[in-house]
Amino acid sequence: MNVNYYTLALGLLGAVKLILNAFGVELFTDETMNAVANGLAAIMAVVGVYTNHHKEE
Repeated sequence: MNVNYYTLALGLLGAVKLILNAFGVELFTDETMNAVANGLAAIMAVVGVYTNHHKEE
């Protein structure tokens, strides 16, 4: 099975950022930067769910 790890990794990174934030782990100390990172992480997580992770042969 050929897996597209690029799309899978982006979705997982977005989900990990949101999960860490939910448990109070702040990766960015600046509030504005953290808000932007959370927005991007949410988009990446949603796109990661709907993206096909199988490479075309």
